[in-house]
Amino acid sequence: MTTSRLIEGLRRRWREHFDFRLVRWYRLGDEQQAWYLGRLFKMLDIDLVLDVGGNAGQFARLIRSRVGYRGPLVSFEPIPELAERLRHAARSDHAWTVVEAALGDVTCSTSFNVMKSSPLSSLLAPSHNETQRLMKHNQVARNISVDMLTLSEFFKRSPQFSTCRNVYLKLDVQGYEKNIIDGAGSSLQRVAALQAEMSVIPIYEATPNYKQVMQVIENQGYALSFIPAHNYEQFPDMLDFDCHFVRRERLEALGLLTPMHSHNV
Repeated sequence: MTTSRLIEGLRRRWREHFDFRLVRWYRLGDEQQAWYLGRLFKMLDIDLVLDVGGNAGQFARLIRSRVGYRGPLVSFEPIPELAERLRHAARSDHAWTVVEAALGDVTCSTSFNVMKSSPLSSLLAPSHNETQRLMKHNQVARNISVDMLTLSEFFKRSPQFSTCRNVYLKLDVQGYEKNIIDGAGSSLQRVAALQAEMSVIPIYEATPNYKQVMQVIENQGYALSFIPAHNYEQFPDMLDFDCHFVRRERLEALGLLTPMHSHNV
């Protein structure tokens, strides 16, 4: 073994054992999420990632460049110019598919609100009753007609993913997370883990709060797994936060949770 290889091996063991790094405090959540997803994808043998609310490809870049996931990836983005931007980015990535549509609780054509700040765009109307911090950004710039699918309908139309049984579902849909879960049907059985953005201070009309959404997800058989550090863009308000869930039966199969029925014996 050469000296350089020996030194590199020692460095790698040092990093794995101590895992020290310099991180800007307000970006700590990003680092934690990359670390968490890297371990989770390996543990659950994730074979398909659904990036719902693809926007400009932020999450896709995260899992490709920092998590190291190279398997099938589907980004859903209903805004035409952003979907085109995603398709351009995916040209050199043959495992990346872009679907120009929203996900929801029914399959139909529907009205979609494109906000002045595109990441805030939503199927729901904006609300400024609880806070006005985002008023200049969370305003409807234009209204467009988009296709909306349920998760189960997407799988029906996508036979190329029929063998995928360890799906990771990422939901960043500005208040529409519960609707997507409600419309998923039996296809949710294929989702081994998911993450969803939880609303604390509502900025859309008829948005369920984080307690309601967490209860819906847990009632579907998922256990809360991870809440990364909050990235404070609107200090000191916590408008929302990300939550990660893993299907209980997957954790039980790995011996990490006791089966629920055993508690009643």
